[in-house]
Amino acid sequence: MKSLKSSYWLTLLSLLGLVVCIIVWNAWLAVDQQVPLAYEIAIFCIPLLLFLKGIFNGKRGIYVTLMVVAFFYFLMGIWHIIEPAERLYGVVITILSLGLYLGGYFFAKNHDKIAQAKFDAEEAKAIKERQS
Repeated sequence: MKSLKSSYWLTLLSLLGLVVCIIVWNAWLAVDQQVPLAYEIAIFCIPLLLFLKGIFNGKRGIYVTLMVVAFFYFLMGIWHIIEPAERLYGVVITILSLGLYLGGYFFAKNHDKIAQAKFDAEEAKAIKERQS
């Protein structure tokens, strides 16, 4: 149960960190803005914010889907690492996207273990009741 909470917090903090990083970088720190600010923030933040409700509710499927989305943010981070002016931004995005991926992975893995343990306990209880 502790590992489930740890992976929940890793996912949530990585997701919120990505949102904050994207907003702060694009609103204040970006050297060259080629796309209007509102569009860039909306394109990169809205997909992340759509997952918040599922994360708060602890839905396993949301975490698995978020692992796929984290891959695209990882690629975006690598893309920014290549540009010298945005290297720091790319490193932060890459690290946070890895946290998002690992948090989703460990949540799904631990969620399955807990569900299997509950199923096994119910099965053992049913067998005992039948034997009695």
